[in-house]
Amino acid sequence: MEYCQIKGLDAKVARIALGTGWFGPENEKVIFELLDAYVASGGNVIDTGRFYNGGKAEIVITKWLKERSNRDDLLLVNKACHHYVDENNVQYPDKSRVGADYITEDLEYSLKNMGVDHFDMYIMHRDNEEVPVEELMDRFEQHRLEGKITTYGVSNWSVERIKAANDYCIQKDYLGISINSPSFTLANVKKPRWYRAVYVDADYVKKNNEMGITVMSWGAQGAGFFVPLWKDMNAEAPDDIKGAFFTEENFKKLARVEEVAKKRGVEPINVALAYVLNDRFDVFASIGPRNKTELLSSLKAQDVHLKPEEIAYLELKSENL
Repeated sequence: MEYCQIKGLDAKVARIALGTGWFGPENEKVIFELLDAYVASGGNVIDTGRFYNGGKAEIVITKWLKERSNRDDLLLVNKACHHYVDENNVQYPDKSRVGADYITEDLEYSLKNMGVDHFDMYIMHRDNEEVPVEELMDRFEQHRLEGKITTYGVSNWSVERIKAANDYCIQKDYLGISINSPSFTLANVKKPRWYRAVYVDADYVKKNNEMGITVMSWGAQGAGFFVPLWKDMNAEAPDDIKGAFFTEENFKKLARVEEVAKKRGVEPINVALAYVLNDRFDVFASIGPRNKTELLSSLKAQDVHLKPEEIAYLELKSENL
């Protein structure tokens, strides 16, 4: 496992985090096997949230943590300020929950629900630009000083809002934003799959890094697009996948991913993830494998170190490989 450092954390951070958005007690056996395999591979970042899978994800992770007695060996990522999601995982995007009091509400809920005394990284799921960044950063810093969170950050925010928040934190001598979690992937997403989700490019990542902020990309593998699960524009796929990824440009990128993968003797998904993890940026990725086999396949991306000319070729900036 490769590792990176995040401002405010002494522990090394695995560059591949385990996303838990689909976790639930009904899949406990497979999930426990997956978690065990991840840790055995050197992984130490469990990425979850209060509303993941209608609140079920925290339940199964908590049971695993208690049975393994390994909380202190891991870095827990949790999140606040997602719009309301009911127990059946039905989302209500019109019910915005962005604000200082929602940060506190979600934090206290998850700490109690998971039986832990702090989260190593605590992130806002969404933004609402009508809410002043000062209010949000003040509350984050308060909870950091209380010892309930070690570092804090945002997800699905614009660069402009991040800069405003970062500038305020510098002025107040706060720890400030350590982590930002947008979706950074080789694909150009034409329509977000979820309400107010932010998909970004290399320039966005670079600007975050220049502010001392590490990027944790969700959806780094393109939701199966680079497996590849779909071969062309006429393939059958869920509407949200088609709306997000089905463009001639992305299928051209897919063809190049397959070409590079063949030359390197790896799977296309390894090349797609290696693009995100390439050492030109301070980035780590949260992935969501459904079983041990998928996890071990994804981890092979760490052995793929793409050259600058390969990056340019994959980005369609060069015609020569």
